[in-house]
Amino acid sequence: MKKKILAGLLTISACFALGSTSFAADATIPTPTNSSPSVTSEVTPYVYYEKDIYLKVGDFGSEYSGITWNVIYNDGSTIVGTDRFVVTPVEPGITVVSAEMGNAVVFLFRFHVSY
Repeated sequence: MKKKILAGLLTISACFALGSTSFAADATIPTPTNSSPSVTSEVTPYVYYEKDIYLKVGDFGSEYSGITWNVIYNDGSTIVGTDRFVVTPVEPGITVVSAEMGNAVVFLFRFHVSY
């Protein structure tokens, strides 16, 4: 029994010894050159405009321009359309909407609603 255990341990240690031996040739790693790639694309900054719009409760909804729009803040004073950028005043308060016009132009509309 001791001979079998000893033989097994010798076999395992021989496998580890052979497994850790490197039979591969030495590989040379090329050194990188110090040239940096040129960047040709330009970053166009967004241009932001602000617009305050004063509405009265009971006014008809008005449609405004914008390719896409996001409601940033709405305290319930307006209903902002989802398929068209239509704003309908319903109670006093404020609503803030950002509208992208294209060509990196963004309008920030502040709708002030009063009686």
